[in-house]
Amino acid sequence: MLLALRFSFRNMLHDRSRTLLSITGLSVVIASYFILSALAGAFSSYLNITTVSRNLIVIQNDLIDPSDATLEPQVIQAAQELIPGTISRISPIVFRHTRVGENVVQLRAVAEQDWEPVFHLVLLKGAWPTNDNEVVVGEGISLANAWEVGSVVQVFGCNFRVSGIFRSPGTAFASVWMPIHTFWSLFDTQHGYQAMFVQAAVGVDPETVRSRLQNDPRLANSYAVYFEDNYTHRNIQALKDFSSMMTIVSGIALLGIIFGIFNATTLSTIERSRELGIMLGIGFSHRTVRRFILIQFTLQGLLAYGVGMAAAWLYVVSQQALAPFFILGLPFSLKITPGMAASSLAWVVGLAFLGAWLSTRRLFNLRVVELLSDS
Repeated sequence: MLLALRFSFRNMLHDRSRTLLSITGLSVVIASYFILSALAGAFSSYLNITTVSRNLIVIQNDLIDPSDATLEPQVIQAAQELIPGTISRISPIVFRHTRVGENVVQLRAVAEQDWEPVFHLVLLKGAWPTNDNEVVVGEGISLANAWEVGSVVQVFGCNFRVSGIFRSPGTAFASVWMPIHTFWSLFDTQHGYQAMFVQAAVGVDPETVRSRLQNDPRLANSYAVYFEDNYTHRNIQALKDFSSMMTIVSGIALLGIIFGIFNATTLSTIERSRELGIMLGIGFSHRTVRRFILIQFTLQGLLAYGVGMAAAWLYVVSQQALAPFFILGLPFSLKITPGMAASSLAWVVGLAFLGAWLSTRRLFNLRVVELLSDS
C-alpha cells in the first residue's frame, strides 16, 4: 500500500500541470457543495417556527423582506376608522436590519403596550425596558450571540443594555426589540412603518375584519391582509422550498466529482497508454496498474476536498463578517459543521473512487500490444 501511495504521488508530481488543473476543477465543485449545503442548513434551522395567533397583518404586496415595505398613512387610517366596533387594537411596526455588536440582526420597534397583548412576547429573564438605553432580545438570538441580561450591545453607534430576554411565537425570537420612541430618537427617521398588526374586537369574526380591510380601496391594490398564522406558514413554506432546492442542487454539484474524475482518468490513461503498456509488459498485472490509478485519482479527490473546504470556509467567514443576509426578515447564519465535513469527506472519497473505477474498467480488456499501438 505504501508503495502504491508513493508511486501515485510521484506520478502526480510528474504531471503536475494536469494534476493541478484536475484538483482546481474538483475543488470548485466541492466548495460549491459546502456553500449550498450550509445554505440549506441555514434554511432548515427555521422550518419548525410556529405561530398561534389570530392577529391580522397588513403589509405591502409582493415583498420578500418586510423591512423593504412601506406602510402609507392612509392604511393606518383605514384601520383606525374601524375602532372600536370592529377592531380593538392596531399596532404599526418597524423592521430594520442593523448591526448590533458584531452581528447584523433584525431590529423591531413598536409601542411597548403592544408587546405582550399583540405580539405575545413572554419575558423569560430580566425586565422590560424602563430607560431609553435598554432593549430586549429574543431567546434565539441571545443564545446565538451569548447575550445575557445586563450585556451591553451597540446599536447604530450607541450602547444599549439588554434588560430582558423573551420568548415568542413566529419569527420574533430572532430579533432585538426596542420601544418605538427610542427607535425614532436613534435613527431620526420620518416615523414611517413597514407593517401593521390588527386585532379584531371581542365577538367579531377576524375573517370579517380581514375582508373589510382587504376590500378597502386604500389597501386593495397595494396591500395584502393576512392572518398572522397564514403569513408565517407562507414564509416557512417558502423556506422549505428554498431548503429543498439547495439540497437538490448541492447533491447535483457533488455528483460532478464522478464526471470530473472520470474525465481526468480517461484522459490520463489515453495520453499515457504507452507507459501503461510498458508497466504491463515488465510484469505488473492489470489489477495492480488499475490499483495505482484508483489510488492516484482518489488522492486527487482528497486534495480537492481540502482545498474546496478551505475555500468554502473562508467564504462563509467573510460573508458573515462583511455581508450577512436576510430572507423573509430572518437573519441567516451559514455554518460548516463537523458532521457536514465528515459526511462530505465520505462522499468525496466514494465518488472519486467510483469515477476512477468506471474509467479504468477498459484496462482489463486491453492487451499490451493494444496499449503500445494506441500511443
